[in-house]
Amino acid sequence: MVVTDVQLYMAIGLPVFAFLLNIALGVIQTNSLQARISGVETGVNSRLSDFESTMNSRFASVDARFASLELNMNTRFTSLESRFDTLTGKVIEIDNRLTRVEERLLHS
Repeated sequence: MVVTDVQLYMAIGLPVFAFLLNIALGVIQTNSLQARISGVETGVNSRLSDFESTMNSRFASVDARFASLELNMNTRFTSLESRFDTLTGKVIEIDNRLTRVEERLLHS
């Protein structure tokens, strides 16, 4: 059996061509898949950025509420301190008066 030149070229060339075609199609498919992944990545990044801005605004709102509560509590405690100081002053004043009355009763 004699192999002609055309048969030899076909026997060697067709598998090589099929192999190269397979590699080329794999590269094309990989590029397509990479493009889809980058599209999904862009969408996810956008959603995460929106979520981050929403969370930042919510935390800012909570911080503002805590600051308002702190200011309100400080005002109330300041008022309570002044009332307590007034009450303490009155008790001291009554104690001083009682001491004078006791001294007068002892000297009489």
